[in-house]
Amino acid sequence: MTISISNQLKLDLSQLQQDALLDLFEIDMRHLKNNLGEKGDIYRFYSGKNALKNDLVWQGKTYSAYPVKASGFEKSGSGPSNRPTLTLSNLFGLVTGIANQYEECVGAIVRRHQVYAKYLDAVNFINGNKNADPNQEVVSCFFIEQLSSLNKEAATFTLALPAETDNAKIPCRVIMADTCTWIYRSSECGYTGTRYFTDKDNPTVEIKEDKCSHCLQGCTLRGNQRNFGAFVSVNKLG
Repeated sequence: MTISISNQLKLDLSQLQQDALLDLFEIDMRHLKNNLGEKGDIYRFYSGKNALKNDLVWQGKTYSAYPVKASGFEKSGSGPSNRPTLTLSNLFGLVTGIANQYEECVGAIVRRHQVYAKYLDAVNFINGNKNADPNQEVVSCFFIEQLSSLNKEAATFTLALPAETDNAKIPCRVIMADTCTWIYRSSECGYTGTRYFTDKDNPTVEIKEDKCSHCLQGCTLRGNQRNFGAFVSVNKLG
């Protein structure tokens, strides 16, 4: 899930010459509890340092310099959604300790902040930053689906979109984009009116010729489009 992008950032993204685009990561575990009922914490990482060789600061929050690598964030309008991965160094067993306490961190929220270096907080620079703007970012939100690998060197988490982890369900019937699957004038169809049309969507006064075309046009003519038994958006890509 991506938060809306400002017009200024859209302009920056379209430029041929690009400033450094940084990936900052938050792992929010404050809604998780361990066996003792203790809530988790929020961790912020960036795989580098600022111009002062210190931890980077964005929106007043510190992102610790820590080896972190992400992949698989490419977007596609067709097929199954990607399963991005987030890999963190397991230096001194840090991730092992957290994973053992909080059921492998499953359900933790991962926020990816993409920020151009020129908009970073002024405290990151020797002479400040007149272009600092905390609103110029792109934020994507994911959930940790599983801890896919863990060893003494690194831990890799598989991520999923929020819609794939919120118990959302698809209908237990054939999903059609343009063809209604309801029986005409059944309880699912819900139409009980006196507007009659043929199966070609031509008006008629003969009740015996009153048949549904099973297309959206048929429902629209009868003022019953709310009960159209298909899923118009499933053939839309992008």
